[in-house]
This record gives sequence, C-alpha cells and structure tokens, in this order.
Amino acid sequence: MNTKTIAWITGSLTLLMALFSFVLSFNALTDLAAQHGVSIPPLFPLVVEAGVVIFSLNALYRSVNGESVRWQWALIIGSSLIAGSFNVAHAQTDILSRAMAAMPSLFLLLSFETFIGQIKHVVKRSNTVESIEQLTEELNTKRLELDELIKAKQSALNQLNSEADRVNSSIEQAQETLNSLREEIEQAKRVQNSSIAQAQQVKAQQDALTIEQRRGKLLHILTLECDIGPTALADRLNTSRGTVYSDLKALSETGQVVKNGDGWEVVQ
Repeated sequence: MNTKTIAWITGSLTLLMALFSFVLSFNALTDLAAQHGVSIPPLFPLVVEAGVVIFSLNALYRSVNGESVRWQWALIIGSSLIAGSFNVAHAQTDILSRAMAAMPSLFLLLSFETFIGQIKHVVKRSNTVESIEQLTEELNTKRLELDELIKAKQSALNQLNSEADRVNSSIEQAQETLNSLREEIEQAKRVQNSSIAQAQQVKAQQDALTIEQRRGKLLHILTLECDIGPTALADRLNTSRGTVYSDLKALSETGQVVKNGDGWEVVQ
C-alpha cells in the first residue's frame, strides 16, 4: 500500500468521524434550540458548529500563505467550547451523560483539525515538490546556458588556436626567409670580398706596371740628362717629388742609379 492510498483512507475516515460528530452535535443542539424557543432550531447548530469549520479553513489559508493564525485558533477553540457547553447543558445531569454530550464537539474539533493538518501537509509537500521541480528546471536552464557558454568559449579558443597556428606558420616562413636573406647577404659579401680582392690585385698589378713604366722612363731621362734635378723629374713624370725620391731610392738599392755630387746618374 503506497503513501497516497494511506493518506486517502486516513482523510476519508477523518471526514467520516467529523461528519458523525457533527450529526450528533447537530441533533443535540437542534433539540436544545427547540426547547428554548429558537425560531428555526436547525440553524442554531449550523451557526455554532459551522464556525469551527469556517475558522479552521481560514486558519489553513493563512498558514499556507505564511500568515499568523493565532486569532483563528482562538476563534476555533472558542466555537468548540461553546458547542460543547450547549451539548453538556442539553444532556442529563449525571456525569456520564454530560461527558458523552461533550464528546461530539470535541471529536468534531479534533477530527476536522486532523484533516486540516493533512491538507496543510499535502499543500506544503506539493509546494516543496513544485519548488524542487522549479529549481530543477532552473538548473537545467542554467546548465544549458553554461553548455552554450562553454561551446562559445571553446569555439573562440579553437579560433585563437587556429590563429596562433597561422601566426606560428607565418613566423616560421619569415624565419626561413630571413635565413635565406642572411645566406644571400653572406654570399654577396663573399662575392664582394672576392671582387674587391681581385680588384685590389688587378690594381696592384696595374700600379706595379705603372711604377715599372715610370721608373723606366726615369732611367731614360737620367741617361739623356744626367744633371736634371728632382723637381724637374717630378714635372717631366707628372708626379710628386716624394714619388721621384722613392723611385730613385729603389733604383739606387738595385744598383741602377748612383748619386753624384749634383744629382743622379745611371750606372752603365
């Protein structure tokens, strides 16, 4: 037997007890009202006993909505005491009769309040289930939003990784280009150095030929004009006096010319 079946059976039995208590109290109060000349006797128990039901329902409504039920309980207890007092007044004077007369109102109160308590429990449980379902729905919504956010961030991360790969590829290509340029520069430097060396060698050869030609011309002039001075030689050779002295010194060291008193003469 599940919980819902037990709750349904308990609620039904509680209502039956309340109904039976109400009928007993209703008959006693109707008879009492007729004995004391109330114009419509059945309305008197309805007014007294219905107050317990109305005040209990009002207390249930306020309790479910989180409001204070202190005054409602005062009205419920007061109505039950009034109904019980009238039932006791209608009964015979012995203690057992009066105790039996007081029981319907008491059990009406207890049974109806038990039923109200069950309803309150069901309402709270329903609210709790509804809150859990709402919380679950909110969690699912947040989870979906989080999944979407994770997907968006993952997509952005993938784009960044792809961009980083492209940048790294560009850097590698630039590095290769730079290395190639460096090799070309080094090769150009080697070619340039080789060209400079060749040019210097050619120039040295040309200078050597020029020096040889100039010194040959200088020997020829000294052979014809042995008394010519350095200044005149510089003018005739179209060079400086220092160059002439250098040439004369070199020719002197090789024994091709000698210095005499006034100048230089070629050794025959």
